[in-house]
Amino acid sequence: MRTKASCLFVAILAAVSLVSASGAVTQKANHVVRIDVSTRASVIQYLRSIHVNPVGVVIERGSRNYAGASCPGTGWTCTTTAHPVVQVASVGGRNTFVCSTASCAVVQVSVSALAARASQVTNTAKCVKGSGTTQSCTINQTSSAGNNVAVVFESIKPGLGLSLTASAAATITQLATGAANGNSACVTQNINLNGSTGPAQAPAVTVTLEAHQSVSVTQDATGSGTNSAQFGAKLEPFGGPKCNSYQRLAQNQTLMSTANSMDTVTQYENAMIHGANMTLDIEQNQGVGLGVASGPNSAKFAQTKSLTAIANSSHGAGVSQTQGSAGPGGGGVFGTINQDSTGISKANATQTETQLEHDATGSGLSLTHRDTNDPYSGEMPLLVIPPPIQNEVERVHKGVGQATQTGNTADTFTVLQSSTQNTDQGVGSLQTNLVQGDCHTSGTSPKACSVTQTVTENGQSTKNAQSGQVVNITTTADCVGIECTFNPPPPASQSAPGVTPTTVTIGGT
Repeated sequence: MRTKASCLFVAILAAVSLVSASGAVTQKANHVVRIDVSTRASVIQYLRSIHVNPVGVVIERGSRNYAGASCPGTGWTCTTTAHPVVQVASVGGRNTFVCSTASCAVVQVSVSALAARASQVTNTAKCVKGSGTTQSCTINQTSSAGNNVAVVFESIKPGLGLSLTASAAATITQLATGAANGNSACVTQNINLNGSTGPAQAPAVTVTLEAHQSVSVTQDATGSGTNSAQFGAKLEPFGGPKCNSYQRLAQNQTLMSTANSMDTVTQYENAMIHGANMTLDIEQNQGVGLGVASGPNSAKFAQTKSLTAIANSSHGAGVSQTQGSAGPGGGGVFGTINQDSTGISKANATQTETQLEHDATGSGLSLTHRDTNDPYSGEMPLLVIPPPIQNEVERVHKGVGQATQTGNTADTFTVLQSSTQNTDQGVGSLQTNLVQGDCHTSGTSPKACSVTQTVTENGQSTKNAQSGQVVNITTTADCVGIECTFNPPPPASQSAPGVTPTTVTIGGT
């Protein structure tokens, strides 16, 4: 189902296999599916077959077709992206689509593959989303005469709110069947939610922040062309987002809450059982390219997630903080890379997660207390400050199923994983931390597959590392109640945590 805020890009070549929006290849490369775009009626019929509303469709037939906000100028056939667009490029032409509107649909057709002297045709699709809390871009490109380039930039930064939910999804499917043509995908996703309050008020405060991100890149290059899914996207003043060779393909998520109340404070961050909070999957030559590709594969991504909850209950009425969710369907960070080629494949995955829960009220101490700074303290009886409930659950996984590299003895696969949890409460706290990493590579060097894990709980670190051709390791750290050691309680803070979590800097761009 397509949401209102979705982008749908479909790039189809007139004489090659059709790849469905789900990424599954419906026909092998040697069994072609002809797509008829010769008449308006045939275009409408085709749009309906791929579940795109054809109402208001504009058909561009020229050597250089452009759809977007700013026409490049003389020599270009131009239209906007406020409606479905079909671009049919002539021999040696170019199809370009730049979308930032609420709903986008494009079909890019390269007819040069049918010409006796085929010239290279460029398929370029760009999606930029900078507004709304639900963002989705789907790009589907197929070419036998040129390269496929897809760039996605999604950024969610809503204002303050006590109940915020955000989701970002990017799906890129690319098929290059030319002898030396390849695929390139560049993606950056950012989600930043802030569920903070002002000065303490009488009503109880409940904060709920929930974020989910997914990136799926499926690339098949059946010749000697390159598959690249290693760079992020950056915004440019003109022409939409561009690949950023200085940053890796990335997902970033920051959830922050500083809640003040004269009553109870309850904070939930990614506590719902709605699946992983971060999912990233890169599949290179796992479809029609499997076993026939000879070009290099490059995949590099970074997933970074930070959760911070600070609570200040003026009367010590009670604090409950929950970060993450466990059990079937629970959240966490998931990443996968699978590659195949007789050319060299290189994979590099970095996953970094940090959680901090801080009770600024009474530092989690069960004691008799009179708040002398409270103007009503003279009228209040002695208070017993209950210990806060602090739950931290985190799972960092190197994908569902074992990550694989096949085809070349020089292949390399590197995984760096870090998970850090900090609370300032022993009694009443629960910390669960699970980090899993794996890879299976055809590379024959002693460190062809290398997984390094660091798990830190309240300043105490556990490190685990393993190398070889086949690696499957798990690092866990769990504690309940008084078993959880914690740092001395910091002074109350309205804007920043008093405890600086122990962090581990790993990887790089």
